[in-house]
Amino acid sequence: MINYTNVLNYLLMFLLVFLVSLAAVFVWAVFFRPKTNDQLVEISDQSLPSIPEAIDLSRLPRPAMPLIDRQDELQQLQQAFLNPKTYLTILVAAGGIGKSALSDTWLKQMQPNYPGAQRVFAWSFYSQGSHNTQTSSVPFFQVALPFFGWTAEMPKDDVAKGRALAKCLQSQSFILILDGLEPLQHPTHFLDGELKDTALQAFFEEVRLYGLAQSPSLILISSRQPLVELQAWEAERYVPIDLQTLPVSDGAQVLASLGVQGTETELAQASEEMGGHALALVLLGNLLGNKFAGRIERRDQLPALWKERKQGSHALRVLQFYAERYWQAETPELAFLQLLGLFDRPMTLREKEVLVKQADCAKPLRALDDVGWELLERHLEAAGLLNHPQPLLGKEGSDRTVPRLTKEGLGVVPPLLTKEGPGVVSRYHWDCHPLIRDYFGQRFQDTQPDFFRQAHRVLFDYYQAVPTQHQPDTLEELESLYRAVVHGCLAGEYQKALEEVYRERILRGKEFYSQNKLGAYSQDLTALAAFFPQGWSHPVQQGLSEATQAWLLATASFCLMSLGRLGEAVAPREASLEMAVKQEDWKNTSIYAQTLIDLYLPLGQLAKATTVARHGIQDAEQSGDLAMQMVSHAYLATTLHRQGQLDLAQQSFQRAEQFQQERQPEYPQLYSLPGFQYCALLLDQAQSVAEFEAVLARGEYGLKIKTTALLLDYAVNSLTLARVLMQLQRDDESASYFDQAVAGIRKAGKVNDLPYFLIDRANFHLRPSRLHLDAAAHDLQEADSLIRRCGMKLYAVDCQLAWCRYYLARGEKATARECWQRAQMGMEVTGYGLREGEVRELGEQI
Repeated sequence: MINYTNVLNYLLMFLLVFLVSLAAVFVWAVFFRPKTNDQLVEISDQSLPSIPEAIDLSRLPRPAMPLIDRQDELQQLQQAFLNPKTYLTILVAAGGIGKSALSDTWLKQMQPNYPGAQRVFAWSFYSQGSHNTQTSSVPFFQVALPFFGWTAEMPKDDVAKGRALAKCLQSQSFILILDGLEPLQHPTHFLDGELKDTALQAFFEEVRLYGLAQSPSLILISSRQPLVELQAWEAERYVPIDLQTLPVSDGAQVLASLGVQGTETELAQASEEMGGHALALVLLGNLLGNKFAGRIERRDQLPALWKERKQGSHALRVLQFYAERYWQAETPELAFLQLLGLFDRPMTLREKEVLVKQADCAKPLRALDDVGWELLERHLEAAGLLNHPQPLLGKEGSDRTVPRLTKEGLGVVPPLLTKEGPGVVSRYHWDCHPLIRDYFGQRFQDTQPDFFRQAHRVLFDYYQAVPTQHQPDTLEELESLYRAVVHGCLAGEYQKALEEVYRERILRGKEFYSQNKLGAYSQDLTALAAFFPQGWSHPVQQGLSEATQAWLLATASFCLMSLGRLGEAVAPREASLEMAVKQEDWKNTSIYAQTLIDLYLPLGQLAKATTVARHGIQDAEQSGDLAMQMVSHAYLATTLHRQGQLDLAQQSFQRAEQFQQERQPEYPQLYSLPGFQYCALLLDQAQSVAEFEAVLARGEYGLKIKTTALLLDYAVNSLTLARVLMQLQRDDESASYFDQAVAGIRKAGKVNDLPYFLIDRANFHLRPSRLHLDAAAHDLQEADSLIRRCGMKLYAVDCQLAWCRYYLARGEKATARECWQRAQMGMEVTGYGLREGEVRELGEQI
């Protein structure tokens, strides 16, 4: 008899085994079976970070050599990038030590995904510096802001540009490389090596205050000197890496890798002789390998080391050998390197074509055909004297376009397909290491000054002809004219560069178009620097009258002041005033006195400001110019107002208004800056609603009058209205005008005036009826940063008083007392008597 129970059990057991086997097969198939190529790619794509949305490394200089060792530094860079608490790393080393090689190697190790970074961007500020031209961050921001997603109108104010970039970076993961920052830094013996560039100062300060929200992210800087601004940062937020020269053994390895033949002892000795300087070792290795069959003993051909062991002096020995012993005077290689020495940036295709055709020094190059040019470039590349061309690639060779230098300048070009294959780009620019460019440029100027000036004259003429309009309207169109000014000065054509290009085409005469309409103080200063090879107090004299020199001093000082570089602006302003007095040019003397007061006031030098103001009135009277007399009395009134002498200030303003009525009866009240300053006094004196409304009417009157300084006038009149409306407790209207005033002063590019706009708005936010602590703190932090950077001791008193109110509102009396004490001390040092009442009132509260 069949046992159905047993049969059923066997069937169930069989089914269970079958199901287990089936499950095992499924697990093997999914998790253990070898993958096909397609499956491997799919899993790889899922496990690795995606390729960045945008990559532009086209402006990063290619290193002259591969990296030797530096494993510790590479690890530091990687850890800094992955650490969410670290925002910035700075590589500090002399020129030619290997900063570029380190950055390049780290980036290559990160390719193709740059783990987690959405955008990767690099910019080089390298400038040779021998011409004393001044590099600007303007081109950097013009490209970097759109690259990182800025879609609004390009800010005209430098501070706004820096803040805008920091804001863009807060919303994404990125790598930003700022290579060769030293042209934008003061020498270490002046102002401790602070940044000269206002936009970058604002950028770094904004990052310090508000950080980076997305990780991994990193700002990587390289410079020949420390970034003093980092002293205000928290230690964990940045990583300084000081690169040292190569150890003797590593230097010997460099020489061996370049084909130099010798014993270990000989190679080590040569490495030691070159001071472990990476660029010097590469140049020596290339020289011995290419010219002397790698024989190490032939290094005795090099000139002796300079007595002054300046940065890169070992490399200069090799360059001197090429220039003085190896090449003949009219060798094409030497002629080409001299052309590169005319620039503080890469030479573009169009510049090369113009120079080869018209520059007398380029005669040895004119006979070269395509093969000859190719051989020339290969010779220089093999020697390490010319950078190799960089392929233009997007995402791993995609056809994405990226902004970069094109044959016509800065633009956007797609990757090119040449006969050599994808990713190979025809040369659009030529460049070399800054030490090499500096050496050949300086040697060219010293040994062949006539040819040097004639070559710059060619560039001067070329850049004047680039714009389609005689007086271009935009900064992009003006760029070639700014370059024309610099090359004109280097050609010795100072008068033409000043009168025919800068004054006529850039400033548009007395209109001061570039400054008043475009706020281009930074660009103007870059051009003006070419007239000051010995510093801001000493303009060139060649072909320029004393009156013109005084004008140059005054204009440079004004640009420096407008960029917040007040300390630097004083000396040229004092020099211009002294020259004008000497010439008995009373009208300009009065003008220069007024702008000197504009410097003395925020710096807290009220006694000096008053003395200059009184002399300015006398000079204005001698000029007989009613406008100068009006403004001079208004300036004296302003200095008296700051010292708390309200009655005397009132008398001076009334005298100024009498001159105004005499010169322009149709506009009987003061307007523009004098009107704003008078309104400030009237507000301090006002007690009744009628008196406040009278000031309100003056502010509205000022807005209706059109002057050449539209941006500034709009800002100061808006601030007047905001202040009055606040006193009348019309808070919504006041808030709107405060915002318009701050936006307006930013648009006007007046960094020196921005702090008191921000402080006034912060005080509005601290009113008990409209308390907004976060907004107040934001304004005060920005104002505080500007005040410290520019040395504005007067505004520091106002800022500390506002901080005192802020901490009182938070109930933090101890901190409020510290701020109050700083304000009291600042008031005593500067003689800022206007604030005595506020200091006394706040002192009673704490």
